[in-house]
Amino acid sequence: MEVKYKIGYIDEDENQVKKYQRRFRKYGFDVIGYDLKKGITLTELMEQVYQSDIDLLMIDYKLNETNKVIFNGEEVESEFYENKPLFPHIIFTNKVDQAEPYVEDWKIIFDKDEIFSEGDDDNDKIQHFITTITKSIEQYQSLINKKKEQISSLLEKGKNEKLSSTEKHTLVNIQKELKILDKTYKVEVPEYLLIKENIEIIDTLNEEAEELLQELINKRKKK
Repeated sequence: MEVKYKIGYIDEDENQVKKYQRRFRKYGFDVIGYDLKKGITLTELMEQVYQSDIDLLMIDYKLNETNKVIFNGEEVESEFYENKPLFPHIIFTNKVDQAEPYVEDWKIIFDKDEIFSEGDDDNDKIQHFITTITKSIEQYQSLINKKKEQISSLLEKGKNEKLSSTEKHTLVNIQKELKILDKTYKVEVPEYLLIKENIEIIDTLNEEAEELLQELINKRKKK
């Protein structure tokens, strides 16, 4: 099957990563793992994650079973959520009972053994799971793409004619929203949209705001 999306899978067991690489491939997902070398810090792991071009992140809950790392899945999820709050991510584990007390949003916890029962790779639970994560990816990408298209449209218009103050404020606000959605600044806004020549139209915002304020003051004085 043609690969539609890429999934990052954080699991200290390389065999588990390989296992689900095979199982997800038939549904159009390319699963990649990360280098969880012994003693790796959470910061070092997250650098790998943020640099990987993925559409969804799966996190095994019990990461410290082999003593490779000193943190568990809820710490990874918390760190990821802090930086990319709406980016699709799930806790994918067979330790659901251990994860639930520590993960705020139970909806992101999925039992890998229950979904992928041995010898049954086409049951209803798998199909529902695949549909769920696919829709999560599509909804997020739709949100981001819509904001990028708005930015592109405004910047393109700004090359040919002067944008109104409202349009300029809209441009600034959309870029702020994208930065909130991804504090790592890695992939949400393409660099070509942020080059100096394209955002010079924003530079006069403060000046225009001051002029508008002065106009209001002058009008009040005349009354």
